[in-house]
Amino acid sequence: MVSVILVPQGAEYQAVSQGVRAQKNPPEVIAIPAGAAAIRDLDRCSEASDVLVMGLCGSLSPQFEIGTIALYHACVNLSGQVQECDRALTNRLQNQFQVSPVLGLMSDRVICSVTEKRSLGEFYKAAVVDMEGFAILEQRSVAMLRVVSDDLSGDLPDLSTVINSDGKIQAIPMAIAMMKRPIAASRLIRGSLSGLRKLRELASELSR
Repeated sequence: MVSVILVPQGAEYQAVSQGVRAQKNPPEVIAIPAGAAAIRDLDRCSEASDVLVMGLCGSLSPQFEIGTIALYHACVNLSGQVQECDRALTNRLQNQFQVSPVLGLMSDRVICSVTEKRSLGEFYKAAVVDMEGFAILEQRSVAMLRVVSDDLSGDLPDLSTVINSDGKIQAIPMAIAMMKRPIAASRLIRGSLSGLRKLRELASELSR
């Protein structure tokens, strides 16, 4: 079903790579930078069909708790422009996982405040938020399957300075942000670990 999986580098890439190892003929897994810089690596799958983007996302809706599967039918950017996902592959994933496709929002930064998440969800009518979706869809047709790692139960640490322009997480700013908000940091860690476990399970269940 899937020939190539694009997934943000780091823990998300490791989770998906571990998951597909359970398959007899696993798809190729390509690590991409976080954020809009992800489009730099799209030429590596320019000739491929049935390309899937996987990774974690944040919830913008009370219905999307940590560990919830988010299969996109489209992605909207902060300007209100919409890009549709690969319809055929999305339909096949919908049938396999029995989930209803949702609209995802692409942000240029990590949304850390519950109040802002609720506001964005209501304004854009989006269920979840990520940092790569719209930018990738502008370049090529893909399906998107993500897992919620932070919900509306509480704020996250301020991660606005953590990801650099190359889409890489900077260790020192991350450590400082976590130390400033220890309760929020604990929430972030628990949600990320739960999301990564579910992401690994999803990757192992993909039908080729």
